[in-house]
Amino acid sequence: MRFSLVLSLLRPVGPVVVGVSLGFTLSLLSVTWVEEPCGPSQGSLRDGGMEQQQHQGGQGNAARKPNSVPAGMGTEPEQSWEPRVLPYKPPNPGKAAKKTIRTRYISTELGMRQRLFVGVLTSKNTLHSLAVAVNRTLGHRLERLVYFTGTRGRKVPHGMTVVTHGDERPIWNMYQTVKYVLDHYVADFDWVFLVQDDTYTEAHRVNRLASHLSIDTLLYMGRPEEFIGGDTQGRYCYGGFGYLLSRALLLRLQPHLESCRNDILSAHPDEWLGRCIIDYTGVDCVAEREVRRASCTVVSLSCVHLFNLFCIYY
Repeated sequence: MRFSLVLSLLRPVGPVVVGVSLGFTLSLLSVTWVEEPCGPSQGSLRDGGMEQQQHQGGQGNAARKPNSVPAGMGTEPEQSWEPRVLPYKPPNPGKAAKKTIRTRYISTELGMRQRLFVGVLTSKNTLHSLAVAVNRTLGHRLERLVYFTGTRGRKVPHGMTVVTHGDERPIWNMYQTVKYVLDHYVADFDWVFLVQDDTYTEAHRVNRLASHLSIDTLLYMGRPEEFIGGDTQGRYCYGGFGYLLSRALLLRLQPHLESCRNDILSAHPDEWLGRCIIDYTGVDCVAEREVRRASCTVVSLSCVHLFNLFCIYY
């Protein structure tokens, strides 16, 4: 009874034990252990070097122990295994040491960018009222929130980053705002959202929209409006609802921003920016539903393509 109980307990592990024992035995049989001296004299190596090499060549399967390092093999006769103190060689005093410059944040060194930058267009009269209300609504929900104004008073609202351009002209303020974003923030963010201080913005919706869009897309998104007068074809984004600009679009627009300031005449800053983008990048303003419809079309075409491949292979 006990014997059968022991067999029933050992039966599951029996093959494992037999396999390990057999493998260990075969590994011992396949290796020939050779006892070698740990330090032959230089004379024996000099006189019988050839005989030792022939002896080792005839025993190709011999395994040398880790501590069996012959003295004098590949070393100088006077060299020993005793530790030595190397002399210190000071650097050249006439040559300035090269200092390694590291970035402040590891994300900058790795080329990682944040998702969304939001710029609020305000004025001196509404900085302490509408802009403060916008900051209370969006300040704790967005990664970066900056307020742009032409002029302002001495006192800046607490907890707000305000950039002053020094002029109240609308077109000049828009030009300076886009230029400031290109100079200071376009390298750190994938998307730029510009909005007026009298517009209510759902921060979570803008964040979710930016997180689902490709960062390499030339996108100019907002509420499309038709140009009134002029020869410009296409649509611009109405500034009252805000507009989303991709980093790729701003980088393409950057070399032509000065030409836009000198050549394009417009009464409204949102129209001026729309003409500048259309003239030098060829990108029209699109609505959110148009972007979503295009994304759904791409997904459906991908599904059809995959279905056709499935039918071909199966």
